[in-house]
Amino acid sequence: MFVRSVLSFFSVLAFGIMAAAAAFALTPWLSQHVPDSVRSLTEGLQFESLAIGLGLGLTLGAVGRCNWSDIPRRIVTWFLVREQKFFYYSLIAVCAGVLVFY
Repeated sequence: MFVRSVLSFFSVLAFGIMAAAAAFALTPWLSQHVPDSVRSLTEGLQFESLAIGLGLGLTLGAVGRCNWSDIPRRIVTWFLVREQKFFYYSLIAVCAGVLVFY
């Protein structure tokens, strides 16, 4: 499920950037056929800012879909599942500390 959401995020980001790049590439051609008021608006468009804004907007949308009340339960479950590994890692850290500081 996580991989699917990551791939969905990057596919929408890629589509948005390609659409912005197409609009950015067509801007010089379109600027000959539009009024001066619209031309002055499009001269201030920066592709880098547009791509960063698109990425941040998609990130906020993805974070907004998270179930925030479920996160503490998942963290506790993750620690409980790996409890034995944490015990071994702490035992290894204590032994390494004794060897280093003795």
